[in-house]
Amino acid sequence: MVKTSNTHIFLQEDANKLLHNKFIVIIGDSIQRGIYKDLVLLLQKNKYLRETDLRKKGEFSFIGDQLIEGGQKGVMTNGKNYREIRQYQTDYNLIRFYFVTRCYNTYIESILSDLTEDPKPDVVIMNSCLWDITRYGKASVEMYKENLDKLYQRFKECLPEECLVLWNATLPISKDAKGGFIIPEIKFMNSTLRLDILEANFYARQIIFSNGYDFLDLHYYLRIQLQRRVGDGIHWDMTAHRRITNLILTHLAEAWGENAPESVERMLPLLPPPVNRFNHSMGDNLSRRPPVAAVSPINFGVSRTLINESCRQRPIRDYNITRSVINNNNASGYQWQPYANDDYNPPNGMNRNRSRLRDQPYHTPFQFAQQPFMFNR
Repeated sequence: MVKTSNTHIFLQEDANKLLHNKFIVIIGDSIQRGIYKDLVLLLQKNKYLRETDLRKKGEFSFIGDQLIEGGQKGVMTNGKNYREIRQYQTDYNLIRFYFVTRCYNTYIESILSDLTEDPKPDVVIMNSCLWDITRYGKASVEMYKENLDKLYQRFKECLPEECLVLWNATLPISKDAKGGFIIPEIKFMNSTLRLDILEANFYARQIIFSNGYDFLDLHYYLRIQLQRRVGDGIHWDMTAHRRITNLILTHLAEAWGENAPESVERMLPLLPPPVNRFNHSMGDNLSRRPPVAAVSPINFGVSRTLINESCRQRPIRDYNITRSVINNNNASGYQWQPYANDDYNPPNGMNRNRSRLRDQPYHTPFQFAQQPFMFNR
């Protein structure tokens, strides 16, 4: 178990140095495939993935890797039986990806049999939670818990002791998620799926720590970066995937006791000053502005008028607010959600269809504005 403290920014040379002569296996869904693609790209050049690269699946080759099995060599489908095995190999790197839709079944056993042969993996990164808890019937959550326990028992039996097994926490999804594993038959689960993900991450963390393996809480790190999520409410953009790659590489560096590149906090003083829309530094622009003329003090005294007196003598109304949070939950369709705003944007972030007014159903609208203003005598 390793606690990832500061985030480090890895460039191509840093990633190649850390993963020199390492065999990395990534197992999971389309998000894990994006992690595989971003890692393969970072090992070759300091660039982001393109949107088309993140959307594609099953292609015969992606910037030097090759499709081993499934994908366009098999049947292209969005179902549970879709298979895809990819591999990127150089003289010093070996990265392999398996697409799975369940954390433990007969197909996982076939993958484990592959990993018992030479070369043995140095790192196994995995997550398949979204498929596990949505596409296998009413008891899918309970089966997911049982299968996760079986999976880690099999990891102990099949993988070498020095192999680092890392479970990526499931990322937050939108309350209006669509596409991918969300087929029309399970669209009703959108109302509770975000809470199910929190529970699944919590249970996975307990199982993993009890077995002595590593857990990377990506949900925690990206929960306030929801603006990086793409339109379907499930997948993430190129900058989010580079952020995930940096988190994973930081975790590996700390686990192996390797020197990581400078953290973000240490690099901030070395960055150039912020620029505004005129392409000049903020400080320079402020220094070029003419001095502000002195302003005479403003008289804030309040002169009494008949209108003021009538307003002052108006009796205070007794506003009885009978609706509470509990009553509102029971009386209406209001349901608590894990995020205050599904389209959260950080300060100075890009605004994407952000609502300017968010209704709070347990408050009377403008309840404070309705009270008359009282002047002091």
